Amino acid sequence: MLKLIRRAYAIFKAYALSDLVRSKGFVYGLISFSIWILLFMSPLTLFMDPQQSPQTIAAYSFTAILIFMFYGAATWDWAAELRWMINDGRLEYYIASGSGFLPHYLGILPISLIWVFFAMIVNYIVLSIVWGPPALAVIDISMFIYGLVLLIINLIAYAFILGGTIIASGVSGFVMEIISFILPVATGGLTPLSKLPKPLQTFALLTPFSYPAEIIRYSMLGWLPVIEFPQLIARGMLFAIAFLTISLTYFRYQIKKILREGTRATALW
Repeated sequence: MLKLIRRAYAIFKAYALSDLVRSKGFVYGLISFSIWILLFMSPLTLFMDPQQSPQTIAAYSFTAILIFMFYGAATWDWAAELRWMINDGRLEYYIASGSGFLPHYLGILPISLIWVFFAMIVNYIVLSIVWGPPALAVIDISMFIYGLVLLIINLIAYAFILGGTIIASGVSGFVMEIISFILPVATGGLTPLSKLPKPLQTFALLTPFSYPAEIIRYSMLGWLPVIEFPQLIARGMLFAIAFLTISLTYFRYQIKKILREGTRATALW
């Protein structure tokens, strides 16, 4: 256990120095993110209820971007990390040495959370300038925590699926861009399910992603979900566990496959 912690700390320290301290990309990323948020969210005012207060609109936007940012972290920080592991030989080292992936991801997880934290601060400032301070209030802390736990479980499973696809095909960016932009919209990550057409509601409820989004929206905005709470809670956990089991099985299968066939060269797109 002590060795695992030391390895995870070494990974965290290396990534913190390269990504947060020495790299100007962190600052440039936050600046470009603020501009992107402004361009992305402003057209939504065309579809908002004119009777809604600007602060309420800002609160809806804040929760939507929060969920989207977690999708982005799972896509580019967790799954896409395998691309760099393959290209610089670390994947083969982790497999051959038997050290595994856990220390590596325990080290980079805090970096992802730090990035999301600072990005959401920028998001809050931009929304406050455009519409006013978001009217946020956690009305049910237990549901909020439960929703975050479900979201993280689903995103870990989602990263396993994307990571396995990278290992299997050598393709990353193209697939990730399509999936990471379609999933939040199609599964109610950016919009309450009650605002979506009925067929899209049905589709979203067949995926594990809709349940944490509905729970988080309720706990922060008071927006009632489209199904009853006991069913929402039970189905959310059931879907999350099933999704994690399937994705982990798929990822392990791809790892065993490269032991026979070797790794494929991966490209950004």
